[in-house]
Amino acid sequence: MSFLANHARRKEQRKHIEHAIFQVKYARRMREDLISIDQQEELRSMQKEMKAHLKAGDLEAGQKLADKGLKLAKKIHPAHKDKIALRENIEVFVVVMAVALGIRTYFLQPYQIPTGSMQPTLYGITTQVDHQADWADQFPAKLGKFLLTGGWYREVRAKADGIMPARMSWQHTETHVNIQIGGKRHRFHKDMIYAEFPRVLQPNIPLPGAPVRKGDLLAKGLTKRGDHIVVNRLVTNFKRPERGDIVVFHTGGLPAVRPNSAYIKRLTGMPGESMSIRDGYLYADGKRVVEPEVFVRQAEDAKYPGYTNPALQEYAAYDLPPIMSSGAKTYQLGEDEFLMMGDNTNNSLDGRYFGAVPGENIMGIGFFVPWPFFQRGIYGESAGLVK
Repeated sequence: MSFLANHARRKEQRKHIEHAIFQVKYARRMREDLISIDQQEELRSMQKEMKAHLKAGDLEAGQKLADKGLKLAKKIHPAHKDKIALRENIEVFVVVMAVALGIRTYFLQPYQIPTGSMQPTLYGITTQVDHQADWADQFPAKLGKFLLTGGWYREVRAKADGIMPARMSWQHTETHVNIQIGGKRHRFHKDMIYAEFPRVLQPNIPLPGAPVRKGDLLAKGLTKRGDHIVVNRLVTNFKRPERGDIVVFHTGGLPAVRPNSAYIKRLTGMPGESMSIRDGYLYADGKRVVEPEVFVRQAEDAKYPGYTNPALQEYAAYDLPPIMSSGAKTYQLGEDEFLMMGDNTNNSLDGRYFGAVPGENIMGIGFFVPWPFFQRGIYGESAGLVK
C-alpha cells in the first residue's frame, strides 16, 4: 500500500473513531436518566478507550471498538443512521426556539407601532402621497430601500369598472380603508385617502358617485412601515415604571379600545396624582410637569402639538364621558393607576378618553428602535434609543 493510500485510510479511521466517540457520549447524555448505572459506566469506559486508541495512534483496534460503540449507542438511543444528523439539528432547533421564546416572553420583546399616536417620537405606518417615484422605487432597488428604510412605493389602480361608493360603506381598520369598486376590494392606507385629521379626502381620490374605469390610478405614495421597538419586560418585575417612560400595556378592562391587545403610550401620570391640562402643558397635583425634560419638549418643541383637552364631540365618538374637557377639569388617579398619553395628542386615543391604566396591565418599557435603520418617519431619524 502506498504512502498516500495509507495516509487516507488512517484519516478515515480517525474520523470513524471520532464519530463513534461523539455518538457514545450523545447516547449516554440523552438517556442518562433512563439507563442503568452499569450501562452508563460501559459507555464511559468505551469512550475513554477510544480516546486512548486515538492518542496512541492504534487506529486498527480503535476502529473495531468504534464499531462496537456505534452498535451500543444505537441500541441505547435508537435512530436511523440516515436521520441522526436530522435528529440532532431538530433538537438544536427546539432548544434555540425555546430560549428565543423565553427571552421574548420574559425579557425583551419586539412590537410594531401601527398608528401615529406617538409621532414624531415613534412612527406608525405612514404614507407620503407627494412622493415622486424614481429609480430607487423600481425592482430590484426598491427591495434594498425597504430593508434599510421600511419604505415601499405603491400605486392603487382600479381592478374593475364601477362607481366610487358612498363613504358610509367604506370599511375602516386602525390603519387602512377597504373600498368596494365594481365588486372588487381595494385596500388603501389611510394617508392615501385622508389629507388630514379629521377625515378630509385627499384631492386625487375620486369623490363618492364618480365613475371609475379599470386601470385608473386611484392613489399612490411611499408607505413606510411603523417603527419596530424593543420592549424590556423584565424591568417592570422589579420596579414600577417612571413618568416619561414609553410603556406597553394590555388593554383588558379599558373602554373604547381593542380588547386583548397591547397599546404603547407615554406614562404621564403617577399613582395618587391629580392630573390636568392647561395651555398646552401637563399638570400633576396643580404643578406643571417639567421633569423629565421630555415634558418640556412635548409642550415647547414645534414638532409636537403640546397637551390638549379633546373636545366634547370627540368623546362622543367613543361614547365616553369627558375626563379632562377643560383646563379646570382634573382627573384623580388611584393608588395603583397610571395615566398614559400619546405624544401626538391631536390624534391619539389614550388616557384622556379611556382613563387610568391599572398597574397590573403594564407589560414593559420600550427603549430601542432597531428597524427601520434610516429615514424613519417625516424627519428622517435613524434607528436607536428613544426618549
